[in-house]
Amino acid sequence: MIVPVDLQGRLCRVEITRSLRTGDRREASRRLALWETHIRTYLALVRQRKSKMTQEELNRLSRRYLEATFDEIENRLALEGWEETGLDAHRFDLIEEAERLSAALAHADCAPGMAMARQMLPGAEPETQRKLARRLIEAKLEAVKAELAALSGETLRLPVGWAPSQPHAHPEPPKATPRVSEVAQLYGDERVALQSWSPRTEHQYRGYLIVLADLLGDPEIGSVTKDDMRRLGLSLIALPANLKKRFPGLTPSAALKAAGDDPSIPRLAPNSVNAYYQAVRSFFSWAEEHDYVQQSPASVLKDVKRGRAQDDRKPFDDEDLVAYFNVLRQERTRRPYLYWIPYIMAFSGCRLGEAAQLQKRDIRREGETWVIDINDAADGKRLKTASSARLVPLHPRLVELGLLEFVAGASEGFLWPAEVRTAADATRSAVDKLQKLLAHRLRKAGVDDPKKTAAHSFRHTIPTRLKGLDVPEYHIAEILGHESDSITTGRYGARTDVQRLHQVLSQLSLPI
Repeated sequence: MIVPVDLQGRLCRVEITRSLRTGDRREASRRLALWETHIRTYLALVRQRKSKMTQEELNRLSRRYLEATFDEIENRLALEGWEETGLDAHRFDLIEEAERLSAALAHADCAPGMAMARQMLPGAEPETQRKLARRLIEAKLEAVKAELAALSGETLRLPVGWAPSQPHAHPEPPKATPRVSEVAQLYGDERVALQSWSPRTEHQYRGYLIVLADLLGDPEIGSVTKDDMRRLGLSLIALPANLKKRFPGLTPSAALKAAGDDPSIPRLAPNSVNAYYQAVRSFFSWAEEHDYVQQSPASVLKDVKRGRAQDDRKPFDDEDLVAYFNVLRQERTRRPYLYWIPYIMAFSGCRLGEAAQLQKRDIRREGETWVIDINDAADGKRLKTASSARLVPLHPRLVELGLLEFVAGASEGFLWPAEVRTAADATRSAVDKLQKLLAHRLRKAGVDDPKKTAAHSFRHTIPTRLKGLDVPEYHIAEILGHESDSITTGRYGARTDVQRLHQVLSQLSLPI
């Protein structure tokens, strides 16, 4: 995209380019339209901010003008065919020009520089244009003096105070950029347009970026430094948990101040802090890719230690399972999903969302083995990762309990009602209601350890029990749908036969 003439000097470029990273013509057209919208918004913001300029910004423009004028002088003095009479006439013209410019400065007359100032800042306020015009007159006068000195045998050089900044000296301020909140809006819009975010992910990430902009003070994105990121990281670690409920109506920065050092106020858990860090790193990587920042300052954000993964959630012990399922059995007839879904999770290790979106056809035979086919091959079904798609052998205990008879009597389509596998609010988890129903029954059963959850603790129970039976890691990873180096290094990428996995899983014994 060509940069408008009035902004080329401001942005130090005549065009903005980027790769669309696709070989598909239709997709390229769609990405191009989205990208052009972003660039037009960015240019509008730059033009809007250009109406008023700081003293340093005006100095930079006049310095650039002086440097261009010196290039013209060098080219002029390098011409062949100069005769002494011509040089004398040129000296006379320069002396007259110097006297004219000096007189204009002495009488505060900006007229000699106004035409160039309007050309360089066409949308600026008259006062700003006049300020620039005076600096341009000063720059022109210095150039005339330098050329006269060169014609007297001296070295042609930029005058003291006008020389370009050296790398070790004070660097030029970064070019004007949109504010963090404005770029965050563009980032989110692109993620949604490219269908990279689900509604729930969009809600989460936009929330993260609102907190980011607030804690930073919403500066221009180009001015954000690594030190700013370090301070942000410390602020996020100190941010109160459940901020909106605990401090309703307060901004994140105000809530952080209100919480102070009060030890009774819980702070964000490490995994929540890391989620913020990841969102911030992704955002600034995108900003770097789109030329809003030269280099991402968020690289200094390193995930906080969470301890071992198995410490995040605890597996159920036998006493927990007996108490929990004593409560769940009461639901077998009235609300069968509160009975069968926990049983399926207990003996397959599948996730709550995977069990909730099962269809009748997903309980099927693979050769001689009954399996649970976990897939996303229907509208309304989603998987967490590509490795989540798998076949899990049906545990003999599920057959004994009558799951096959229950499935045979079910209608075609999904096994469970929509209310427990979808959410009315797209920003919530699809199984949010189901999770709460199960959590209520877990606490009713007397299992009140906060590290034991109604669904996810099953994901820890199976690997804990199978490891105790010396089952290889890669078998456990295949059952759970985990990406694991063990699968690659132990099996060279090959999938284990479901009959063998059935033999492995059948070793699992639970008191339910």
